[in-house]
Amino acid sequence: MQRDTTTSNDEQTNEPDWVLASYGQRVGAWALDFVGFVLPLILLIVGVVVFVLALLLDSEEPEGIAYVASAIAFVLLGTIGIVVVGTLAIVIIGYIVWWLFALGRGQTPGKQIVGIRVIKDDGTPSDWGYTFLREFVVKFFFLGLLSQVTIGIAWLVDYLWPLWDREKKMQTLHDKLLGTLVVRNPR
Repeated sequence: MQRDTTTSNDEQTNEPDWVLASYGQRVGAWALDFVGFVLPLILLIVGVVVFVLALLLDSEEPEGIAYVASAIAFVLLGTIGIVVVGTLAIVIIGYIVWWLFALGRGQTPGKQIVGIRVIKDDGTPSDWGYTFLREFVVKFFFLGLLSQVTIGIAWLVDYLWPLWDREKKMQTLHDKLLGTLVVRNPR
């Protein structure tokens, strides 16, 4: 589980060379990841839906000055909509690129900002593929689908699990499933 270090007297100690991340750091990283990716994604979807609804509802044929006002409002709202949707798309694409680079260090952008990372139970670093498996396949797909079936209960239990983890490793269920720990970055 933990990497042993040797002392100058060739004595073995069980002191790991890492410190577990606090629950607050983990929640902070999750919140930053949510604000950085999920929130812009939701806003992007809402923006596209509103824009499409505006196109569908603009079927009346106003005449005279009402036509000019309607055309100006449509162009103005359309321009604002395109700028907002474009900006959100750039933010999401930028976040995905950042996410892909951070995975190689066992991090998401939120974990990188907070200063925590994922390692394996034996103390070895989590490489890109293992972190991708943890973050995308297990958390996003597996727990996401399970949460849909259980109306969010699976997600809630998973993220609250570190509060009562009996092994004192502060592991979520997805950490236990993959044998990972979330630790503070070395200084």
